[in-house]
Amino acid sequence: MKTNKIIFFIFLLVINLSFVRFFELGLSYTQVLTTHAFLFSVFFFTNALQASFVQKKPQQPIISLSINFFRIILCIIFLFLSFLQSKHAEKTYIYNFFFIYFSILFHDIFLRFKNKNK
Repeated sequence: MKTNKIIFFIFLLVINLSFVRFFELGLSYTQVLTTHAFLFSVFFFTNALQASFVQKKPQQPIISLSINFFRIILCIIFLFLSFLQSKHAEKTYIYNFFFIYFSILFHDIFLRFKNKNK
């Protein structure tokens, strides 16, 4: 994983922790850190998986779609397991999770588009 992606993950974590503290969203730091650690590992491993597929075969859209589908399934499982552990489902936790997920996804797509144009 390139350093600009790692810097983006750290930046996003700092921003998220700041928002949780400043706006008193009712989320614990543990929840935020767990979400970020999970999403970091999902994107790290799926990017590595995609890179290994690209080295073996030319880039095909089905590979990218399959990996994104795999990410979605992993995120659904993560949210489901986190709701089984807690007594009540918080809307704030869901909104926070998807805000982080889509921010990372947007950054990933933007970097791919930027690198493709070089």
